[in-house]
Amino acid sequence: MALAQNLTSVQEENRMLQGELSRVEDLLASSRADRDELAIKYQALADRLEQSYKSESGIEREREEQNRNLVAQTVELRRKLEEEHGSYKRKLQAYQDGQQRQAQLVQKLQAKVLQYKRKCGDLESELRDSSLETERRNYSVSN
Repeated sequence: MALAQNLTSVQEENRMLQGELSRVEDLLASSRADRDELAIKYQALADRLEQSYKSESGIEREREEQNRNLVAQTVELRRKLEEEHGSYKRKLQAYQDGQQRQAQLVQKLQAKVLQYKRKCGDLESELRDSSLETERRNYSVSN
C-alpha cells in the first residue's frame, strides 16, 4: 500500500509537474513570441531611424551643396560686378579724357579765330590805309 500510495503520489506529482511544465512551455512560447514581436518592432524602428538619418543626412548634404552653389554664385557675381565696375571706370575716364581734349581743342580754335580776326582787321586797316594812300596819290597826281 505504501508503494501504491507512493506511486499515486509520484504520478500526482508527475501530473502536477507536467502541468507546470506545460504552463512554463506556454509562457516560454508566449515569451518567445513577445521577443520576436519586439525584435520585429525594434528592427522596424531601427530601419526607420536609419532611413530618417539617411534622409536628414541627404537633406543636409543637399543643403550644404546648395550653400556651396550659392557661395560660388555669389563669388562669381561679385567678380562680374568688379569687372563691370572696372570697365565702367575705364570708360568714364576715357570719356573724361576725351572731353578734356575736346575742351582744349575748342580753346585753341577760339584763340586761332581771335588771331585770324585780328589779322583780318589789321589787313583791312592796311588795305584801307593803302587805298586812301593810293587815292591821295591819284588825287595829287591829278591836281
